[in-house]
Amino acid sequence: MFTDLLLPMFDDEYYPDVLVADVKQCIEKFAKKLSKDELSSAEIYHFAHEAVISINALKPQFEDLDSSLDDTAADYIAEAMMMVAQSEGYMDVEMEELIVNREW
Repeated sequence: MFTDLLLPMFDDEYYPDVLVADVKQCIEKFAKKLSKDELSSAEIYHFAHEAVISINALKPQFEDLDSSLDDTAADYIAEAMMMVAQSEGYMDVEMEELIVNREW
């Protein structure tokens, strides 16, 4: 669906591809939830927060591989989630609100 999703993270050797693929899966699950019906902003943010909780759980695995979910990763992830929301027609979502519950 989103073949270029997180491409900058895949291209950066600092981020392990196997874990970036896991982050991408979390975002793809978010995308599937957005594609179901017309959603309210609250529902969109709820689904985004669920995705971020799953990504938060990957933080120790990144650290185990001498990497991290740093500010740059946060930007890439937020941009990817925003791209997903906009592709589903949700143009008024706030990028920062999508990842507000991040722990990285």
